[in-house]
This record gives sequence, C-alpha cells and structure tokens, in this order.
Amino acid sequence: MESNKESPSRRPKHFVNDPNKIVIESLRGLCLSYPSLRFIEKEKIVYRADIDDIRKKQVTLISGGGAGHEPAHVAFVGPNLLSAAVSGNIFASPSTSQILAAIRRVQSPHGTLLIVKNYTGDCLNFGLAAEKAKAEGIKVEIVIVGDDVGVGRQQSGLVGRRGLAGTIFVHKIAGAMAAKRASLKEVKNAALLVAEYIGTIGVTFDRCTIPGTTKSSFLPDDEIELGMGIHGEPGFQKISLPPSSELVQKMLDTIINTNDEDRSFLDINPEKDKIALLVNNLGGISALELGVVLNDAFNYLVKKNFYVRRVYVGHYMTSLNMPGVSLSILKLPKNLDVVPLLDIKAETPGWVNHSKVDISNLDVSLDEKVSFKEKEEDLFVVNVNSQLFESTVKAACNALIQAEPEITKYDTIVGDGDCGLTLKYGATDILKALEEKQIMTNDLSGGLMKISNILERGGTIGFLYCLFIGAISNSLRYFVAAKIEDNDNKKDQILVDGKCIGASLKSALSTLQNYTPARKGDRTMMDVIIPFITVFTDILFSTNDDNTMIAFKDAIEAARIGAESTKGMKPKLGRSTYIANNIIKEAQVPDPGAWAAYVILNGIYDHLSQ
Repeated sequence: MESNKESPSRRPKHFVNDPNKIVIESLRGLCLSYPSLRFIEKEKIVYRADIDDIRKKQVTLISGGGAGHEPAHVAFVGPNLLSAAVSGNIFASPSTSQILAAIRRVQSPHGTLLIVKNYTGDCLNFGLAAEKAKAEGIKVEIVIVGDDVGVGRQQSGLVGRRGLAGTIFVHKIAGAMAAKRASLKEVKNAALLVAEYIGTIGVTFDRCTIPGTTKSSFLPDDEIELGMGIHGEPGFQKISLPPSSELVQKMLDTIINTNDEDRSFLDINPEKDKIALLVNNLGGISALELGVVLNDAFNYLVKKNFYVRRVYVGHYMTSLNMPGVSLSILKLPKNLDVVPLLDIKAETPGWVNHSKVDISNLDVSLDEKVSFKEKEEDLFVVNVNSQLFESTVKAACNALIQAEPEITKYDTIVGDGDCGLTLKYGATDILKALEEKQIMTNDLSGGLMKISNILERGGTIGFLYCLFIGAISNSLRYFVAAKIEDNDNKKDQILVDGKCIGASLKSALSTLQNYTPARKGDRTMMDVIIPFITVFTDILFSTNDDNTMIAFKDAIEAARIGAESTKGMKPKLGRSTYIANNIIKEAQVPDPGAWAAYVILNGIYDHLSQ
C-alpha cells in the first residue's frame, strides 16, 4: 500500500528554469504584460513608464522587500499607488544599492517617501539608502509599518510588530494622497497615522515551498498554525482545524480584543469606530474558499456591531504558495477621511478596484534595461594627514582580524557563530581597498564613506557599521563646512580637530539610533559605542584646550567596561535573543558585537597613542 505521508526530502514542483533567475524572469513577465511598467533588471526595480512626467508634479512613493510576496510590491506600481518597487531575492531584502538606485530613478523635487515593512533587513537597507540619498541632496522620508498582532509585545520586544498585508492600506492611501498633490509631510503623516490603525493576523494549513529547495517540514493533516509569518516563521499557536466560521472568529478576536494586554494593538470600539476589512490570500487558497472566509468575517463583524465600510479580497501579499489567509482590519481615522482615497481607482496589476459601497448597508440577497550612475558632486576635501589616516585604518582592521577567533568563539556560544568571520572579511576588504588605492586617504570624509560602502555587504552588523561610519562622514563634512565658512572660505587652512570629530560622533550616534532600537543595556554593540561617545565628548567639550587623547583614553576605558558589562546580560535584540537566558548567564562571555566594537576602538587608540 502506498503511504499518504509526504517524505521530508521530496522536492516540490514549481515552474522554474533556474532558481537564481526566477525573480528577474518573473519581473520581466510582469512588465511584458503591463506596458505601463518599466524594469531595471540589474537592480530588480519596477517603476512607472511615465515617471519622468509624474515626478515633476507629485511626491513619489517607493516600497519593496523580498520576492515571493507577489503581487506585493511590484504589482502595486502605477497611478494612485507606488511610483516604484524594489525586489530582493526570495524572502531577502533588496540591498541598499538597489534601493538607492530606485530613489535616484524616481526622485521628485516634491520629495520621495519610502514605505517599509518592519523587518530588520528591510529597515536597515531602506534606512541606509535614505541616508545616502539625503547625503546626495535628495529629499526623502521613510515610514515603517508593523501591523502584525500574531507576535505579542512580550515576544517582539524592541523589534516590534512584523509588517504584513495591512501595509497595502498604507500604500493605497499614501499613493492616492500623493496623486492629489499633497506635500511630502502630509503624505508621510497620513501613512504614519494609517499604519497605527491596522491589525493583521494570518493562519496557514502548511508551510510554503521555495523554488529550488527541498521542503524540510510540514504540518500534520489535522493541524493548522495561527500567527505564522510571511517568510514561514512559526506562529504563536497550533490547533486542530475547526470549521471556517470558528477559525475566522478566533482570528478576528485576536485583532479586536482590547482586553488582551499582549496583543491588543488597536484601540477599537464597535459603537464608535468604522472599519475596512482586507482578506488576503497567502498564495495557495482557492477563490472558492476565500469567498467563504470573507463571508464568515463579515458576518462575525456585523454580529459584533462593527460598521464595515469597505472590504477587499484577493492576493495582496502572499508567501509563495502558502495555503493560508490573513485578515487585516483598518480602523478608519476620524481626523482623516481615507475612504475616498481607498476608492480612487488604481491602475496597477495587483490592486483590485472594488465597489465604492458601504458593505454594512448592502444586502446581497435581495433577489434570491537601464543603468544609472551615482550622483556626482564637487565635494570639498576634508583634509587629513594621509599617512596617519591610512595607518590608523590598518591598525583597526588588523586588531579586528587578530581578534576574530575570540569573537567567533563568543558568537558560537551566544549567537550563530558568524560575527567574527563577517567582521574579519570586512576588515580584509578594507585593507585590500587601501592596497589598491581605492580609498582616498587624504580626505577623511571621503575615505570614511568608501569604508562605509565596503561594509554594506557584511550582514546586519556590517550594515550598522556602514550606517554609523557613513553618518560620521556626512557629519564631518557638515561641521568642517561650518568651520570653512567661519574662516572666510579658506579650505586649505582647515584641519579636523578633536572637537569636530566629537561633534561628528554625537551626530552619527543620533543617526544610528534612528534605525535601531538598541540602547545601552540591550547587549549589543551599543553598550560600547554609547558610553565611548558619551565620555569622549563630555571630556572633550569640558574645556577649550586640546585634550583629545585624554578624552580618548578615558573613553576607551568606558568602552571596555561597557563590553565587559554584557557578560550574562539578558539580550533584547539580535540572534542572542533566541538563546536561553540560563545559557547566556552560565557562559559569562561578552556580546560578540560589543566586544568587536571595543577591539576596533582600542586598536585605534593603541596606534594613536604610540
């Protein structure tokens, strides 16, 4: 007799030629079917064909994320929605360089708004791209959306809620406002408001399968999972499959129950608030079943005395072929009439233009290849002793390379084991760039920006250093420009002093803190960077004398103490959050990222103090 149990090693069937080319081939197919779209293959960017005309008139909108969520986000490019969307590989964030290329292509004098789902990679890449665009003089703002109620406050901690299908409400409303010629500030504020008024919960009958891989796990036939993420992340509860009406009720209660302190994110009252409902196919549910889900959801909301003004149903944000659905509720704001914005026709492949009718008043049973160069500017040189700058960078890199085994050992115990090697590879790349004369050693700002760009490829910790060092570069140029102006524009007579570096470090720390919730006490590199900059600048600005090395010495001690303090500290961010607290306490090793930050700073200090 043939077994009904699926083998874990069985390779799922997909329409695929080469898994490495599936995203590009899919995007080409989309643009071939919609001549109103254009495609930059190298950067996986889809944008409006009429963008050169449109961007003169209105704020432009960009979104994006990993592939596998189609129609999100590329199929929402068009009038009254997005101006462009950037795709990464399957379930992987697009890179900073991809996003920056999209910003450059669709930038508007009225401004450009980035709408980002709340995932670490997306936030870091879009955030860094925004900072780089600002450094080029491009007017850009960013809104991060987290609408998931499946992950409660206790579990999500500082990371926050994941971005799910409710993000589409933000796209539509912001896109319609931009088309009505609203300002960047108005569009951003509307997007932020709407993002706070959304709750989404998903359910799946099984895992999705990724083209080119073997399906490694699946749910039993009689089991489903509530709260599963759109990348296959585990949900918060596994239950036996109930009738559809009971399952939909359970999902909606998770969103609208204001008594659940952990998952109640919407302050919603059926007697006062009107809502819009989105029923999203996660990829593998039949249209027949989707109609059942919508009917069950509507009936239950009416039973709970909710007034449903609009409903939307279909594929909006999928997880490849995942057999499941998500439900999103938008509490309609009282201080912004969003219904007319939702009703405005959007001419895009992915948006379904539904009826402009209040559903609660409806009785349906009455009658049984382009390339772009980086923006070039005539930026002045931030003068620095070329030999000293180069030797200092080498000292920091060599210190990091020598400490790699120690950092790797720590990360193997309390992380995923790659921190040391990731930073070592970054240091090696910087040394190679120095050897090949790719880094301007006579320009402190330009040299640091080149180092920042090199570190961009180094995972999450690489992105953080990339963002931080890039922000130092931008700040240095700003503060030196101010000194030049005070000195009758005599550029050659301006040298960077300790106070200029201190001010730049403080400014860069502020920028870094805009893109990570990590603070002192969270067991991250910030436990070193924050005390170092605090002590350094406090001493530096306490007198008019040049006390840079005195300040540096005391700041290094503060950095060492900060790194040591992470031993046994409960992690609130990063891979260590997945490690049991008793293991971290027993190990008594510092956070690998924090220790690496101390090694870098100490390497610089040892070299300069010789």
